[in-house]
Amino acid sequence: MRILSRVCTAVIISILLLPLCASAAELSKGEKDTIFIGSLKVQPSVIETAVKKNRQSELKRTINSLETQFISALNATRVFQLVERNRKGDIELEQGFAAVAVDPNDKNAAQTGKMAGAKFAFLPQIDGFEDRSDTTEYRAIGRGSLSRKLFLSAVVQIVDTTTGKLLPDSPSIQLTRSEEIENAKLGQLSGSDEAIVALAKEMAKKLSQEIVALLRPAKVLAVTGRQVMINRGSEAGFVKGDTVEIYAVQSVKDDDTGEFFNNEVPVGQATISRIDRNTSYAAITGDDMGITKGCVVRAIKTAAAPAAESAPSPDVTQPDSGTKGDAGSTPGSSDKPLKWK
Repeated sequence: MRILSRVCTAVIISILLLPLCASAAELSKGEKDTIFIGSLKVQPSVIETAVKKNRQSELKRTINSLETQFISALNATRVFQLVERNRKGDIELEQGFAAVAVDPNDKNAAQTGKMAGAKFAFLPQIDGFEDRSDTTEYRAIGRGSLSRKLFLSAVVQIVDTTTGKLLPDSPSIQLTRSEEIENAKLGQLSGSDEAIVALAKEMAKKLSQEIVALLRPAKVLAVTGRQVMINRGSEAGFVKGDTVEIYAVQSVKDDDTGEFFNNEVPVGQATISRIDRNTSYAAITGDDMGITKGCVVRAIKTAAAPAAESAPSPDVTQPDSGTKGDAGSTPGSSDKPLKWK
């Protein structure tokens, strides 16, 4: 009797929520939204601090790396069509050469010299940067150790170019990365460029995932029995073993402000069992209250995985760097024995 009651309830909810899932599916129909990425900006206070602490070159390297990595990370999501504007002149020159080989009477020929208007403009900005290091020198043997901590904070403002309005939600990420160098020669005791690139790459990936989740959240592509196919994979941050909540979504307008909100109604949960870069497969767990194509998918419980970096933000109240002289201790006699390289 209880099983029959559950089945009846699921059928009724499925019928009531079918229009909601259909509405969510309609939002993703058509071609990819065209976007362009503005030049990476840095808040003046961040630049002033870097100059004061003699970290201009490290900040510049971070800016260059993040700008490149952000474009690559967004392109890898396969969600948006990127338009290159920073090198617009080079592209138009190439299009001019290509136009010579295009038959103007060929209706199927690609239009050249024309760049499609972008639906969204992404405006990234660095609003926090720290590069702190502490060194310990063993002058008697000409060796030393370095402990370095990098902190980076970035935000991406999103503008709807059709209205010129700034979206109220701006993805913002803060990351910290540590680097330890032991027993290097005193003349070679400095932080590596590799740590900066790794931090910028991780920042670009997380910002891209936040943007995709905001503008184009993961959705159900197909339902086969108790299996759900999702249009996002590892590039969107999903991991095998993740528990996801599936929602029917309806767009609701606030009559007072004219702003639109998404009314999300949970219709079931699933656990990701297979995954690749661009798609995931999940097994439905518990009751299916109307899971259909077009429903939104959000991770609610992440599978255990080693964190890239879990260190806290640097304590900016402490000195930027310090050098400890030879206090008379013998290398290897401390609580942290030396490891020769």
